[in-house]
Amino acid sequence: MSDSILHTVVLLEERDGADSRFLSASVKSSGDLVLEGHDMGPIVKRFWPDDEYEYWRKVDSANVPKVLLELIKDRFKHESEFAEWLKTKEIPSEFHNWV
Repeated sequence: MSDSILHTVVLLEERDGADSRFLSASVKSSGDLVLEGHDMGPIVKRFWPDDEYEYWRKVDSANVPKVLLELIKDRFKHESEFAEWLKTKEIPSEFHNWV
């Protein structure tokens, strides 16, 4: 059984002459988080035996909640910032309070 992709975002996609770079982040059906990159061109050949370089980094599903919480901690200092970010990304959320 293959580990299908639930959601993917492109982090980087650029071309500079004959060189190109691509990086994406995906959440797999297993819950794992995977960053996958693909660099091509003469600049790659300066560091590797070929002009194509593929790489990936996997974070096991058990550690994905910690990644999420650490990213939120590093990015947001107020709930309103988080709410606005969710809105711009068209991610539904609910807000509740008690007075």
